Amino acid sequence: MGAEVTDIVYGARCVWWDSIDKVDTLPSGLPCCPFCRGVLFQIDEAEWDADAKEYEDAGHEGYVKFIEWLRGKCFLTQKAAEAAYAEVSR
Repeated sequence: MGAEVTDIVYGARCVWWDSIDKVDTLPSGLPCCPFCRGVLFQIDEAEWDADAKEYEDAGHEGYVKFIEWLRGKCFLTQKAAEAAYAEVSR
């Protein structure tokens, strides 16, 4: 993922994730997904990367590559994201 340390934000309602500078803002001022406008969680990039690698190492082969592909894309479910990834990975 990136060499520069930054904050990563990810969807509470969707599986969108990206750097914090890519967010949209709700009228309330809360950061949100720029596509579905769902609110976001925030995490340090190094922790995000470590969590993705740990999940892959726990038996989910190809997860890191999937997560890298998913960056900046909004899907309302993990299942929908995985199906789209399977289509482009053929």
